[in-house]
Amino acid sequence: MKKLILSALAGAAMTVTAFAHSPLKATMPADGETVSGTPDMLHLVFAKPARVTKIMLKHTAGAKTHEDKLALPSKKFETELMLQPEFKGPGDYTVDWRALGKDGHALKGSFKFRVVAE
Repeated sequence: MKKLILSALAGAAMTVTAFAHSPLKATMPADGETVSGTPDMLHLVFAKPARVTKIMLKHTAGAKTHEDKLALPSKKFETELMLQPEFKGPGDYTVDWRALGKDGHALKGSFKFRVVAE
C-alpha cells in the first residue's frame, strides 16, 4: 500500500511539472510547411514565457549543408521571439532551439520547413 501511495504522489508531481513547462506553441513558418520564396523572419511562440538561450538554423540544399547560430535579440523571458536570419535560398531548413522556462526547467525542440523558388 505504501508503494502505491508513493507511486501516485510521484505521478502527480510529474504531471504538475509537465504543466509548468513552456513548450513551443506555434512557429512561422509552421513545422512541416513548404513556403514559396524565403520568409521574412522566423517567429516562435511559446505557451508560457521562456528565455531562449540558443537557436541554430540549418539549411540543406542538395549535398550542401550550412549551419548558423543565430544572435538572440534579448535574454528576457518572453512568449514570442522574432528573428531575421540570413536565409540561404531554396532548400530544407531545420531550427533547433533551447530555452529556460520561468520554473527553471530546460526546454528544447526543433521544427522544419521547406523553401521553394518563387
